[in-house]
Amino acid sequence: MISIIVPVLNEAERLGPFLDDLEAQAGDWEIILADGGSEDATLEIARDRARIAASPPGRALQMNAGAAGAKGDILLFLHCDTRLPPGGLGLIEEAMRDPAAAGGGFIHRFDRDDRFSRFISLSANTRSRRWRLLFGDQAIFARRKVFEELGGYPEVPLFEDWGFSARMREAGEIALIEEPITTSGRRIEVWGKWRCFYLWLGLSVLYALGVPPEKLARFYGHVR
Repeated sequence: MISIIVPVLNEAERLGPFLDDLEAQAGDWEIILADGGSEDATLEIARDRARIAASPPGRALQMNAGAAGAKGDILLFLHCDTRLPPGGLGLIEEAMRDPAAAGGGFIHRFDRDDRFSRFISLSANTRSRRWRLLFGDQAIFARRKVFEELGGYPEVPLFEDWGFSARMREAGEIALIEEPITTSGRRIEVWGKWRCFYLWLGLSVLYALGVPPEKLARFYGHVR
């Protein structure tokens, strides 16, 4: 079974269609909503459609809390503004039939088709193919055993996805599914292209150079 762990905080506007999309996926799965203290209708919408795992706010904290109660052998960490391709869960199961695979993710695509969005996706996909480093909006998945052995996501306010995928590739092969997920470009809408470019590139370079994510997180705000 695949446990789909969704970190949320005040996602009422997007949650209903997101759950509709997930429920159309074939396979054996469960949905765990890892809530960080939503104050809107998020929990009301999710009632009877997902299990709820509550935690303090923070994506790493929430995903670890969701994983703690998961029943599946495979854990899929899926953002509420990211949609799997049709048959996406089956693609994960197929990739994980390789006993050498520790986990993996999907090729990236935005829900818009402009030059800037294509460039950002190309950069993400080049990084993923060359170094097998994944970001959270690529629908990271892992064997539960591997996830537990690695101690879950590092509980930092930023780049927890980079940190986890870097450790996961040391535990086994990283499967990169070439069928793209589709993720929202809402941050581009709110921040603008140039701010997104400088933040995404600049913070990534600083993190790679060893700047602690706690210092970098203050530059990276929410868009809800």
